[in-house]
Amino acid sequence: MLWLCLSFPQLPAEAQGLRDPLDVITDSRSAQRWLITASEGCAPGMALADALALRPALRAHPRKLNAERALLKSLAHWIYRYGSPVHLQIDDPAEPGRAPRYLLWVEIGASERLFGGLDALLTAIRNDLAELQPVARLAIAPTRGGAALLTLEDNPAPVYGLDALETRLSALPSAWLPWPQAQLDALHGVGLRRIGDLFELPRAAFARRFGVERLRALDRLRGLQPDPAPAIVPPPVFRRRFELPGEIESTESLLFPLRRLTQELQAWLRSRDVGVRSIELQFEHANRQRSVMRLRFLSAHRDGQRIFTALRERLERQAPAAAVRALLLKAEDLATAALGQGNLFDAATDTQQQWTETVERLLARLGESALWSPVLHEDHRPERAMARATPGASGRTPATVAQRRPLWLLPTPVPLPRAPQVAGEPERIEAGWWDAGDLRRDYYTAEMGAEMGTEVGAIGHDARAWVFRDHIDQRWYLHGWWA
Repeated sequence: MLWLCLSFPQLPAEAQGLRDPLDVITDSRSAQRWLITASEGCAPGMALADALALRPALRAHPRKLNAERALLKSLAHWIYRYGSPVHLQIDDPAEPGRAPRYLLWVEIGASERLFGGLDALLTAIRNDLAELQPVARLAIAPTRGGAALLTLEDNPAPVYGLDALETRLSALPSAWLPWPQAQLDALHGVGLRRIGDLFELPRAAFARRFGVERLRALDRLRGLQPDPAPAIVPPPVFRRRFELPGEIESTESLLFPLRRLTQELQAWLRSRDVGVRSIELQFEHANRQRSVMRLRFLSAHRDGQRIFTALRERLERQAPAAAVRALLLKAEDLATAALGQGNLFDAATDTQQQWTETVERLLARLGESALWSPVLHEDHRPERAMARATPGASGRTPATVAQRRPLWLLPTPVPLPRAPQVAGEPERIEAGWWDAGDLRRDYYTAEMGAEMGTEVGAIGHDARAWVFRDHIDQRWYLHGWWA
């Protein structure tokens, strides 16, 4: 197997939406507080008091473990797109002076060829990371533990074989092992300062001194024993809560967390190979109050920027009524996404896509009641054959019919003073006997001429009209104009 490991050293700050270098996350035990994220000149593990002495402007924030778990799980759902199984782990020693490690593994040995080779696969992953914006360190090795340790060094070269892995690991400090500090101190105390020193010890002597479990850990590290772990699979629906650093009243301040949520949604949709048709955004306020915003899209898609743009348009029109403490984005209305295939008609496809996105922005800004599309109604009577529907509403047929119809249909037929000059064969329509709207008509195309056109308000000289002769009252009527 070939494992790609991703380590996220700044994840505690990213989980809280903090990106200013002066914002640091701390952990605590009893009266001790120490940094678990880095700032310029201040490394993870440094005591907070020492860090403040070096940089008095630092702003310390306590860690939020639930937010950290949620973000790491969201990243696991994203990386599932590139291979499986996927594993995650928060390696948290919870000891003063030590920072947790946030790790993801994905098995890429079976999938690298699908992406055109390892270089192409890593390029795609790095491009995604640039969009998602977490700080990440990557390493590749045939064991999960080996790949995790290699993320700590500055050598990005992948390791393919177990012998090569043992050589690379042997040069690393034994202090990098994810073991309790007391055992690491014991190793250092007897001069075992490199992992290779541990490999060279007699197995029985090592087990007596440091325990059988540590010997097994070394075996798993270099692939001598299996390393089972529960795999992560993206859930069937997307629900992601983001707790804000404080109560936010400004709509502008909500855009950054919203952008991140929509990027995570895009990654999840790609991993599930589906598109979203509608979303729900919940705003959590004080006293457990909630307000809800719902958006519907004209077609299923997985474009995070398109989702973000629609949310921003709606927020500009409909800001939350109260300060917001947390956001919850839900996507449960899913379908196969309509994806471009790349062909001679790309220009037409792009134009249609631009039109779709324009309509969605208008729906978000103006509301669904402000826009409508014509759809067919199952009635042969022309004045009842068309209805209004929200653009993109499912279960409705677009307004196309086998018989040609004029673009401009009058709301009510207009009586004509005399019979017009008609052309062609009539189209007979008989309907409505079942609801007291009985009609029997013969429809024609007619040249109205200048004189009659003036009488009935023609739209132009010698305009072509859609007229009918009513078999009930034997009169002629104007019902529409051809373009």
